[in-house]
Amino acid sequence: MTAGYIRGSRIFDDASLSISGPGLFHLRGRNGSGKSTFAELASGYLRPWAGQVLVNGINATNRDAREARRVCRAEPALFPAMTVHDHIALTATARGISPEPALDRAVMLGLEPWLAENAGSLSTGTAKKLWYLMNTLGDFDLAVLDEPFNGVDTESVAVMAKEMTEWAKTACVVLIAHALQAELEPDRVIEISELTS
Repeated sequence: MTAGYIRGSRIFDDASLSISGPGLFHLRGRNGSGKSTFAELASGYLRPWAGQVLVNGINATNRDAREARRVCRAEPALFPAMTVHDHIALTATARGISPEPALDRAVMLGLEPWLAENAGSLSTGTAKKLWYLMNTLGDFDLAVLDEPFNGVDTESVAVMAKEMTEWAKTACVVLIAHALQAELEPDRVIEISELTS
């Protein structure tokens, strides 16, 4: 698979990677090596120039792949004038699930004091926790999490690590991070440089 954002400037050139779950997979590499590009390819947003990206055997760009995967990008994309509660409720509705379990998770992640606050007033860490929650609702077979712990408080990191460990029992969880928390024990560590070796 070959991919990039600008023609003539390849980020991946004849890259190959196969991940079979369930399990926790740590994807790491130097800055600018293509970690976030991997997330964009898995999301189906970025289309490879050559080759293909499959999620459960379905092309990542296909609408049918959406239900099987969750992708949490490194930078939150929230509506500044919408409350934390409404972000959660809207996402749950879009997933066709009850918002109650999501609101319970919000409490565990320390978001309860901010449920009535607009997203535009949140600190970086609180916005990251909301973004992480929104992008991991419902059942899934694949979760790609790009630097989800950056700026997040220690107590919430522990909750997130526990959730990821539970998900990894039944799903493929790809964690993109420079380093892992002590609570997490990956089944496989993938150096992004190995994708083209």
